[in-house]
Amino acid sequence: MNFKIITLCLFFSLTACDKGEAVDPVVATNDPQQVGKTSVVLEATIKEAGSIRPIQYGFLWGPTGGLNILTAKNKLDLGSTEATKTYSIRLDSLTANTTYFATAYTASPDYAKIYYGNEISFKTLP
Repeated sequence: MNFKIITLCLFFSLTACDKGEAVDPVVATNDPQQVGKTSVVLEATIKEAGSIRPIQYGFLWGPTGGLNILTAKNKLDLGSTEATKTYSIRLDSLTANTTYFATAYTASPDYAKIYYGNEISFKTLP
């Protein structure tokens, strides 16, 4: 009897997982593009959507590093998705000759779990 239970548990545990799917979303912040005096284009790639669906996604940026949803001076939520994708935004009204930090993020719909991409920095032109 125990052998049957163990076999059934093993069968269900092996077939219940979607092979190759990440549990958590994975996002990468790409290098900044078109850095100008008062503008920049930020780009990111959602490499894995994970098991949380849909996921919210967007960018954080500001003049100091260590960005997170609670402390970032600027946040732009771009909506939700269920798929991997590359996305970008153009930021205007930045201050010339200033260093900024930016990171992409994904989150569960209620923001209970937040996943950050790598943090990048760039300096606007003088």
